[in-house]
Amino acid sequence: MQMMADALTVLGSRIGIGWDPGRRRATLIRHGHHPGLPLQLSVGVNYEDGRTVVLPLCADGESFPFIDQEMTACSMSLSGIDPSTGIHVKLIVRIPFRPRDAVFSTTPVVLLDVELKRLEADFRWQGQAQGDVKGTLFLGITAVPAEGFAPEPNGNRIDIQYASPVARPKESSGPRELACRDRLVLEGAAWNSNTGRAESPFTLGKGERGTRLSVAWCVYDAPVTHVLGSLCPFKYTERFGSLEEVADWAEHHADEIRLNAERVDGILSRHTLGTAVTHLMAQTLHSWLLNTWWTVRPDGQDWFTVWEGICQLNSTLDVEYTQAPFYLAVWPELLEIQLRQWPFFAKYGTITLGDRGTGTLFMSHDVGRLTDCDHADYPHEMEVEETANYVLLAYTHWRRTGKDAVIREQEALIRKLLGFIVMADSTGNGIPDRGCANTLDDASPAVQYASEQVYLGVKAMAACKAGIEILKHIEAAGAGRRESSMIFSQTAALEAFVEQACRTLEERGWLEDHYVVTLTRTMDGLTDPWTGEKKSGELAGWNAYHIYTQNGLALLDMTGFEAGLSPDRLAQDLRSAMQHTAGRYGCRHTSAVNSADSESKTVAGLMSSSKRVGWISMNMLRDIAAAYRGIDFLHEAQRYWDWQQTVNSQGMYLFHETFYGNHLHFYPRGIAIFGYFDAAAGFVYDAVSGTRTFSPVRSSLAVPILLEANWSEGTCLIYEAARKEEGVR
Repeated sequence: MQMMADALTVLGSRIGIGWDPGRRRATLIRHGHHPGLPLQLSVGVNYEDGRTVVLPLCADGESFPFIDQEMTACSMSLSGIDPSTGIHVKLIVRIPFRPRDAVFSTTPVVLLDVELKRLEADFRWQGQAQGDVKGTLFLGITAVPAEGFAPEPNGNRIDIQYASPVARPKESSGPRELACRDRLVLEGAAWNSNTGRAESPFTLGKGERGTRLSVAWCVYDAPVTHVLGSLCPFKYTERFGSLEEVADWAEHHADEIRLNAERVDGILSRHTLGTAVTHLMAQTLHSWLLNTWWTVRPDGQDWFTVWEGICQLNSTLDVEYTQAPFYLAVWPELLEIQLRQWPFFAKYGTITLGDRGTGTLFMSHDVGRLTDCDHADYPHEMEVEETANYVLLAYTHWRRTGKDAVIREQEALIRKLLGFIVMADSTGNGIPDRGCANTLDDASPAVQYASEQVYLGVKAMAACKAGIEILKHIEAAGAGRRESSMIFSQTAALEAFVEQACRTLEERGWLEDHYVVTLTRTMDGLTDPWTGEKKSGELAGWNAYHIYTQNGLALLDMTGFEAGLSPDRLAQDLRSAMQHTAGRYGCRHTSAVNSADSESKTVAGLMSSSKRVGWISMNMLRDIAAAYRGIDFLHEAQRYWDWQQTVNSQGMYLFHETFYGNHLHFYPRGIAIFGYFDAAAGFVYDAVSGTRTFSPVRSSLAVPILLEANWSEGTCLIYEAARKEEGVR
């Protein structure tokens, strides 16, 4: 694999290593802004004759002439070959990541292994030196600048003290830096205080292997996250009482980290969708991990949030919605935690709808910014979208897990959210025309904030139909017995809304071969949510092709939910939109070209616009919805991977969401790719009804069904499809 930036971080525990070999630099990921604290990682060999060769992770020294790179879910590695000696050095960074195992996965330890061998034969016709090769294998870690980062050795344990900037909103009070004391645990090496490196001497003949040099980077931090007014410690403090305990664990469990990585990576690699999908799963997971925070509130409740990449907003609802294929297939408990958090930030419907919104609520965009989770921080609301997102997430979590605790606990909230969606339609046609700004904040007015959008119309209709099932289940379970008449009345209103919405979408939303962007043809009455400017005149692009009709259906498809729209039209819309929006790195939002006015709009750190912008994760979600309709767009993953390679070979960005303009990087949303396995197999699973079916999109296929994985054992159900004379079995 070509050299490109990457990073690996422990889930929720704020310790990780990032690197950018193309620019010969590395970073330490802690509590501050991306990409972290600058580091010099000096990894290489010092030969007996005084010559030193290093991996390109530090500014000084001769780099290995040949460099190779790899990434898996639990690891990233960089290796170098010195042809003149045949010496091969490989640095492997691993984390203790095991889905659905919070205790193991939050252990604040990053393991760095340096492996050494000498090639048996010459490399690319260049002759090796004769006889044994002698020297010293080493690993050194230095901050940039180096002041205040002096190591304190004590046997095989090295303490490092430094100040870590803590990212907090400008208006927040409190410390701006955290005094850190980390511990490095060495294996297979000794610390050389003169050089400031872990070192291991070697003498190798051709084909021989050297001793593995291992460093476990351990941390134990004071609390930095503020949640609803309380300072909350990290999740791992429930298990470990001190840095010494973490270091003891690392010294005795390094092999468990290695074995676990082999098992988890082995499950994820057992598919036939191609190396682009394999690489994207690893890279997007790494980018997601970089953004995770897992702490515990004073009442003992877990608090799990995910930064929105470079924007660093916490648990953005629309972002988590796009990431939900990962949660629903890999780790539903993480979604459950967030479903219990978002309700703290619901807002009164009257804020947007006036008297129409009495008795209703809508959901906020996020739960805070940086290390504060106390109020939504995004500049404007996305009322209909985020409200529908919450209902759909609650519904699909219930159906995929069979656990109804969340929907029962949040019954009153869900009723009020559904009421808001219905009231956001002031014309009675079933399509919301109030509170319609959405997440596509770099798009044209037609796509971003027009009233009566098809995207929001489908999503709102689907949420209400899902809401009907939620309310009926609650009534049947007796949870709302005293209010059964209210539930019955609201159910009837929701059924009427869904029926009208479906009729309107089919009668007014369909144009020849696709669903239009919006039913509204002018900007009269619209307000730009960024500027507050009142708009009027023609709404350019209202009838364009776009990739968002099925966005509200992709998660529901995983449970076998039928929204009610024409299956033939949905399939035709997918094909038509692909034909008219496809580009080099994926499909753009829409076939229409943004206006110059839209292109000039920029909000530093949040968004900017261009004429033909597109988002990778939205393409992924579209691909999932397409596969469930028998349409194979999964090959598009190669385009998405091409974009990630392009940007990360030129700088440190990790998952770069946007192409052709906007600059959303270090983004978590790419883990939508984890829905590809279920979608490719056409795997529908509804734990409530007991439905479990397959309908593969390809005639030759093998994919793991991740929801049924035994991650600790490294085993998983593999679904295989093969062509037979009579068709696909």
